[in-house]
Amino acid sequence: MRKERFDKVGMQELDQHLAKVVEAARIKPVSVFRYGVPWVWIVSQDAWQHALKEVSGYIQPDHYLVLARPQIEDIIAEEAAMLDALAAERHMQIPPRTLISVLLLQLLYSVPSEHQLHEQLNYNMLFRWFAGLHLNQAIWDFPSFDRDIAALLDCPDAVHLIRRIIAEVFSDRLLQMPEVSMNFSLLHAWLGKHAGATDEGERRIATVGG
Repeated sequence: MRKERFDKVGMQELDQHLAKVVEAARIKPVSVFRYGVPWVWIVSQDAWQHALKEVSGYIQPDHYLVLARPQIEDIIAEEAAMLDALAAERHMQIPPRTLISVLLLQLLYSVPSEHQLHEQLNYNMLFRWFAGLHLNQAIWDFPSFDRDIAALLDCPDAVHLIRRIIAEVFSDRLLQMPEVSMNFSLLHAWLGKHAGATDEGERRIATVGG
């Protein structure tokens, strides 16, 4: 097989030709597809440190998270005052806007724990880009990460903001996102900690989740 075929590979091809794919990645980054959509990149040490200065260089421009991001940012911007007040009140080290993005990833990809979510932010280019992390930026230590997530989830307005984003941005698109495995149970658990969770927006995503 010629090396140029390894510019992008599927999971089965990666399993069958791992050594060749890694060797090809020393010359040029290789995009790995899962269920027909971009998933992760394999890059050399030199490429990681020097070649691409922006994480966005690893992300396909037509990825559904790229297309959805402007709408997500508009919704978050509407609640900027609430999020800024929460950060000040709880002395949060991580901006709540960033944590909203991180928790959306946890829901959309059914990441089972905050530990695994923290790990993925170290190496998953899509997760790093969506969270607003630079290519070589060190992520937060886990105790700070875990503490600030707990603080955000203790705020009913922040949890309902996450629910609103899922309802308005993703509920009509989930069936067209084969790599997504939306964790509705986790979202309902977050909502269940706060009164008044069963409004029209929640009923809408419950219908999709069912």
